[in-house]
Amino acid sequence: MKTIILIFGIALIVLKSEAQNQVKFSADKVQTFVTYSMSHPMHDWDGTSRDVNSVLIYNTDSKQIEKVAVSIPVSTFDSQNANRDSHMIEVVEGIKYPVITFVSTSITSDDSKLTVNGNIVFHGVTKPVTFDATYKITDQRIEVTGRFTVNMSDFKIESPSLMGMSAKDEIVIKIIVVYKPK
Repeated sequence: MKTIILIFGIALIVLKSEAQNQVKFSADKVQTFVTYSMSHPMHDWDGTSRDVNSVLIYNTDSKQIEKVAVSIPVSTFDSQNANRDSHMIEVVEGIKYPVITFVSTSITSDDSKLTVNGNIVFHGVTKPVTFDATYKITDQRIEVTGRFTVNMSDFKIESPSLMGMSAKDEIVIKIIVVYKPK
């Protein structure tokens, strides 16, 4: 728990609003979720977490999203199969590496599309990632939807196996984050 608080605290410091034209938004945990999808020769599955801690900085002058930080406890992903979930926590060493984090390094926008660059820390390994997302801004909320792919091997994770066959290395990540002003 101290690790989660420390990592999220660091992300908040990184995102500290310094200008009057910056507004801080936080993820609404009721409407926000992140889902991973994996595939094995015998079946495909998804695991979803609603315990998504995220902060976004929005510039009211430029009407641009400037920064974002995300933190998700590994143990909160639910695939509707307790055995699979506990095996996944074992495979990703969730006790040793309990949190997945992402902090943006740059965000560019064009109409309702974003290109997000940043670093994911997963299983103790930091990797850069770039993905496209869409966003909608209303009076009191910003909704960001995106999808990207990572490989377990890039994070030094061995693919889980069942009946002597390994799952695919690829993990598809889908995000829907609804932000409200802090």
